[in-house]
Amino acid sequence: MDHREVNMYKLQDIIEDLLRGETIKGIAKSQKISKNTVKKYRSILEQITESQPEIKTEIEKIMKEFRQIRHKERHSENFGWLLTNIETVNDLSSRCENLVRLNEVLNDRGFHGSYSSLIRFMTKHKKINESPVIRIETKAGEIAQVDFGYVGKICDEDTGEMVKAYVFAMVLGFSRDAYYEIVKSQDVKTWINCHIHAFEHFGGVPMVIIPDNLKSAIIKASYMEPTANRSYADLAKHYGFQIDPCIPATPEHKGKVESGVKYVKNNFVPLRSFKNFTDSNIQLAVWNKSTARERIHGTTRRKPSELFEAYEKGRLLPVSSLRFEIPIWKNLKVDRDIHIQFDRAYYSAPHELRGEHVWARKTWSQVAIFHENELIAVHFPAQPGQRRTKKEHYPPDKTRYMEWDTSYCMKQAGEIGEATFHLVNKLLNEEPIRNLRSAQNIIRLEKKHTRKKLDDAVKCAISFGSFTYHTVKNILEKDLDTKICEVENTEGSKLDASYARDLKELLNMEEQDHGNICANKI
Repeated sequence: MDHREVNMYKLQDIIEDLLRGETIKGIAKSQKISKNTVKKYRSILEQITESQPEIKTEIEKIMKEFRQIRHKERHSENFGWLLTNIETVNDLSSRCENLVRLNEVLNDRGFHGSYSSLIRFMTKHKKINESPVIRIETKAGEIAQVDFGYVGKICDEDTGEMVKAYVFAMVLGFSRDAYYEIVKSQDVKTWINCHIHAFEHFGGVPMVIIPDNLKSAIIKASYMEPTANRSYADLAKHYGFQIDPCIPATPEHKGKVESGVKYVKNNFVPLRSFKNFTDSNIQLAVWNKSTARERIHGTTRRKPSELFEAYEKGRLLPVSSLRFEIPIWKNLKVDRDIHIQFDRAYYSAPHELRGEHVWARKTWSQVAIFHENELIAVHFPAQPGQRRTKKEHYPPDKTRYMEWDTSYCMKQAGEIGEATFHLVNKLLNEEPIRNLRSAQNIIRLEKKHTRKKLDDAVKCAISFGSFTYHTVKNILEKDLDTKICEVENTEGSKLDASYARDLKELLNMEEQDHGNICANKI
């Protein structure tokens, strides 16, 4: 059949003329085709009527036969082989995407066509087998679609380096009005900030937002039960919209924003130069206002700005007057020291949760820790390396030890008396080994004895050059402070070294200096 096929309407006119008995020359002249073309169709008509004389007067049946003949003649022998063996071709192509290798295997099985003919067949066959699509139109204010798209490299004003740039797009489903912003990251903070800027640009919030399955929006893509990023879910709760992510690997479900991103890449970006990200967004805002919003949209045949102002703006949800505070969520483990590590800073959690995983939510003003959706701790944010610790998170025995630190002991000792302060200061600040536990235990003796009695006992211990807890304790238990004081108060009597050397005998104990330097040691 001629490569330049006569269309079926004209072919039917030619067949009707032949059936009426008109001459070949007359038909060629009236239909403006060659006489040979008329002869070819007359020959085919004669074959049909000879094989099926009963349809000689039924033009519809004759034309049906012509369609079948044309369909067969359109395809070469090789194309026909592929069509006949379509199940084999489908099976092999599903297991091998490389058409060079597929062509080799098919040649072994009887296909004699070229690689190019296989490509043509596969391309056409793919289009034939594609499922039909449904164009979904939405109500005003109902849906918006969001996505990122790569737009090349732009100079980062902070570092002076060329970095990857992405355009964020939010397209309203009804009016096709859009908000665009060029950014240098696709992280959660950028993703949420772009949403906030879009809501403020439109002066309202759509009821449903359809994102792709990027990690900043959806942490677990699923056909039935997708899981939203916690920060994104917080944003949705704050502004009152719902998240309806695309089915995995189906970007066509958000075709409006896909087209919007493509429009920016093809219409705005080419033949423009940008000094930095700030400059690119200034130019983008001007372009969006003067060009994108004012064009006649290819689908709606209306200007996006007109549809937005007339129908969609009033249907959007109101923007909350309280601007959203962007949170960062992390699932973290409580270490043995009852702290979690969040952005290289440390925050305490109840000691019962050691080894457990908790969720931590960080904003600029606070770090909140949750366990099984229950709030268990709140801290002020700390700088990297710093700790935020609540004493109540430790067990009671550990809490007591934490409270009795050096400064606390010094304060308590000063309240007891001058001698006690002198002894505690020596234990904590002047000895080679810091005897915090000894100082703590000396101060705790106040619970059993009066402050005056304790301070007098400490004076006695100091006068004999012994700076240990056990010395003070034994002086109190044996009431030696009174006896020694009586000796001190005897007229003309003074404590001397010989009396000091007999202190062990008085205490009836072995000296335990626990690292303290005693005055009677040389």
